Amino acid sequence: MAEKDSLPNYIKLRPTEFDPNKILIYIDTLDKKSVNAEIEYDEAKDQVQEVFDFVVSEKQMNESISVAQAKVKATNDERYKEVKKELSRRKKLHLYMKIEAKNAHSYCDSLKQKSINQLAIDKLTNWKPN
Repeated sequence: MAEKDSLPNYIKLRPTEFDPNKILIYIDTLDKKSVNAEIEYDEAKDQVQEVFDFVVSEKQMNESISVAQAKVKATNDERYKEVKKELSRRKKLHLYMKIEAKNAHSYCDSLKQKSINQLAIDKLTNWKPN
């Protein structure tokens, strides 16, 4: 397996030369993925709280126990455990996408600087005194 095959897609698909249009599309795509992952993470956080509140209420009413006891039982409920797992999965994805977007910006900044440096070298190399 070639080294390039093991690279993440955001690295495989990055622009190799400074083309503002390609860079804009590349960064925009990764930024949108990051934002969408954050939205999904926030939704999962809300869902965890909603499920927890529902399970606590259900336990309290069905078993005639105190709120504190119902909260303890709710943390062991399968429904709550499942939404917590989903929250964890979405948080990991959110953090990963955030890192990808940050790396893309950094890479494109260095690509821009490399292009500027090359232009300066070309100008100095081709410079002739009058």
